[in-house]
Amino acid sequence: MNAQQPVHGDDPCADHPHADHHAMSAAEQDNDLLDFEGLRLTLMLNRKLIALILTLGLALGVASVVFMPRTYTARSSVQIDQQTRKVLGTEDADPQGSAQDADRFLQTQVDILNSRAMAKHVSDTLGLATSDAFLKRTSGRAPTNLEPGELEDRVIDTLQRNLIVDLPHNSRVVGVMFKSRDAALAAQISNTFVSEFIKGNIQRKFSASSYSLDFLSNQLNVAKSRLEESERTLITYSRTAGLIDASTGAAVPVGQPQGPQSLVTANLVELNQRQAVAKADRLQAEERWRQASSTPLMQLPEVLSNNAVQQLLQSRAQLSSKLQELRARLKPDHPTVIQATTELNELDNEARVLAESIRGSIKNQYLVAVRQDDAIQAAVNGLKSATLSEQDRTVRFNILKREVDTNRQLYDSLLQRYKEVSAASGVTVNNITQVDVAEAPRKPTSPRALLNMAVALGASVVLAAMAVLLRSRMSTTITDPREVETRLGLPLLGAVPIDPTGEPLTTLLSPKSDIAEAYHAIRTAVELSSRTGTPSSILLTSNRPSEGKSTSSFALARDFALLGKKVLLIDADLRRPTLHRLLDVDNSGDGFSTVLARRMGINEAVVATRIENLSFLPTGPIPPDPANLFSGPVLRELLEGLRASYDLVVLDSPPVLSLADTVELTSAAQATIFVMEAGSAQIKAMRQSLERLRRSGGHVLGAIVSKYDARTASGTHGYAYGYSYGD
Repeated sequence: MNAQQPVHGDDPCADHPHADHHAMSAAEQDNDLLDFEGLRLTLMLNRKLIALILTLGLALGVASVVFMPRTYTARSSVQIDQQTRKVLGTEDADPQGSAQDADRFLQTQVDILNSRAMAKHVSDTLGLATSDAFLKRTSGRAPTNLEPGELEDRVIDTLQRNLIVDLPHNSRVVGVMFKSRDAALAAQISNTFVSEFIKGNIQRKFSASSYSLDFLSNQLNVAKSRLEESERTLITYSRTAGLIDASTGAAVPVGQPQGPQSLVTANLVELNQRQAVAKADRLQAEERWRQASSTPLMQLPEVLSNNAVQQLLQSRAQLSSKLQELRARLKPDHPTVIQATTELNELDNEARVLAESIRGSIKNQYLVAVRQDDAIQAAVNGLKSATLSEQDRTVRFNILKREVDTNRQLYDSLLQRYKEVSAASGVTVNNITQVDVAEAPRKPTSPRALLNMAVALGASVVLAAMAVLLRSRMSTTITDPREVETRLGLPLLGAVPIDPTGEPLTTLLSPKSDIAEAYHAIRTAVELSSRTGTPSSILLTSNRPSEGKSTSSFALARDFALLGKKVLLIDADLRRPTLHRLLDVDNSGDGFSTVLARRMGINEAVVATRIENLSFLPTGPIPPDPANLFSGPVLRELLEGLRASYDLVVLDSPPVLSLADTVELTSAAQATIFVMEAGSAQIKAMRQSLERLRRSGGHVLGAIVSKYDARTASGTHGYAYGYSYGD
């Protein structure tokens, strides 16, 4: 890339003795348009253009008065009373709503009048779409070769375009106006709009009840279908899952909620109750058997209470008494005594056998109770397992059951509402009445000669002013890099091409890119800018933000570091720092502001970068007033001290205009480079910025034109910033 090099010397401006003269002459030529002398010169330079525009504007105004067709406007009016329509009840009401509600209601009625549906009603009523007569009477010419549908659309569009609805403030009387070249037609259409509007309002009120009934009927059918579907789904799932609702047949224990129970649950509840009874019977039978086994046989209450045993004991007692009498009279071996003794023994054996059978029955009852208890317990355990496995299926059952209940409630509520609307539907009175009837106007409303000429003159003046301003503004920016020397009197260090990828930093890192070559040339221009070599400290600034000064600061510092020089890059923009993001460095700690405040040394704040020989000093905490930190001898002493440690210090400063930071920085730095964006940098603003830098004692080394697109240069002013390496 070839770059224009400034003349060698300590002061480039000194090597160009006419630089200040050129800058002053350019500044004098770029006076503000508010200056009378500048305004006079501008008018003189553009007098032919202004005269041409004014002449054409007035000619168009005269032509509009002469050739514009005469248009008539007919006006009718309607009174619109606010009213709340009630679906239930037949009373009329005119509620006292808020002003905002009233305005919203009136605007709604105006929108109905302006609607396409209303225009179609008017067209159908008057039969306007049956032929092209309406279009011819309205616009003066009739379109040809139109299909019936296209003709109707054209008629409706014409009706909407020529209709004017006037809604005055603080009034309920709305004006309905229609414009046409035919006065009688204008009055007829205006009155038809009013009549169709009133009929439509009445029709909407009549159809409100039927619409409500139709809507409720549709919703009722939908709710009924949903209810039936949910019930069928519930029954199908119950059959599939084997769930049987036994709530109507199974007894519900005390303390448990009423609700649907499955057959398994009902059996479990019933067996649980039987188990309690069987357990009690078992304990009772066990206690009886324990008592019977430990009590003498003939002393058992069951034995003593037995009728057969009682009869045997009674017979034994009689026989025993008789035996005692016989033994008293007869010898023991007497046959009568032996027979009586034998009968007594038989009675004792019979009583003992009967008692044994009674005790055996008690034992049998105990064993039966044990078996019954065990059987019921086994059945309960089996039902418990079945109940646990059934609970997962019951969850889905309950969900479906709740859905059935919800659908049933919705169906019942809709059915109740449908009955209410059917029983109490009524019609309210019409709240729109016609006030004025449109008559055929006698005078046209358009064109208006004075208004047309005034509009034409005003538009011509505005257009002429815009043309002059546009013409003057077309040359107020730097579009060609060579204009830096001719219009600003400033040496050009180089031009950086615009990056088509939108990522200039990424392109810069490519050594064969146009941007990298541009900064190589700029670095060379800086090295050759004076007889003493490269300055020890260079400040880069611009007229306004986002012109590329931060990228240029990083690029120059990187190029010098790659040459082997020890470079320190300082982010001196204490208002909107950006370099820490380019270098991927944390800016939350101490930095340049901390050093300027003498709270720490420069070596403690400097951080290393990934680029060899390049160090970076971030801004650090943003101070409330950066200009105060730059004032005084601190900055100069800091830059003087850095000469011993670094070959070059590059400072990225804030923009010049409206800030005092750069004025302080440029007076301390050995050299200043001005960065400007091609195509957007205003010459007047840049001259003011350069003047501020020079007045503050800054040594402006030259300028860098950034984001330059050679394709936008016109004629031979394209700046050839170099050749490419090729694809």
